[in-house]
Amino acid sequence: MAEEIKLNKSVFNKKAYLKTIDTSFNELGIKTIQEQLDAQPTVQEFFDMYNTLFYNINELGPTLSHEFLIKTSSEYIGFEEDNELIALLQAEIASLREQLLSSQQQLADFSALIPGAPELSDLNSPTSPDSNDSSSNNNNNLIITESPSPVTPPTIAPLTNKQRVVEDFTKFSKSTIKKRAKRLNLNKSFIREVKKENNL
Repeated sequence: MAEEIKLNKSVFNKKAYLKTIDTSFNELGIKTIQEQLDAQPTVQEFFDMYNTLFYNINELGPTLSHEFLIKTSSEYIGFEEDNELIALLQAEIASLREQLLSSQQQLADFSALIPGAPELSDLNSPTSPDSNDSSSNNNNNLIITESPSPVTPPTIAPLTNKQRVVEDFTKFSKSTIKKRAKRLNLNKSFIREVKKENNL
């Protein structure tokens, strides 16, 4: 009772094999580099998605938050450098105001010592000679009054370079030495030295 089984074998030559059998890895879900690039959103699509998800994003948090976006973007464009520059310029303006106030006070003191010296406000606005005012006829009896002094904002002492480096480490803990050196306009070796001294 033996049965005869017939086996058929299909054989392809090399050209027919490549045309018939798919030898790529598409079945495994691997995308080509071009397909991956095409799948990435454009800048316009990113901002459209951002505007759509704006209120769904957490306000604060180390990642996936508005705070994270602000910090990373600020590091990228060097926004903190601008704030530090503004603070230094404001301190310099306050110092110049103090110097100006001191000079005005000295001028007022000197003019009080000179008999017949005109009032400081009279120096800025001369009176006409044909005025009938009694004070203009009697220039020797001028009374010197103190003008209100300008209010100067409190000055903030600028930070030392070491303090700036320590502050930068607290603000931007993940930043590289190279970025710190560029942001603070300091030498890389100096930043490494301060890092080592303060165990940052």
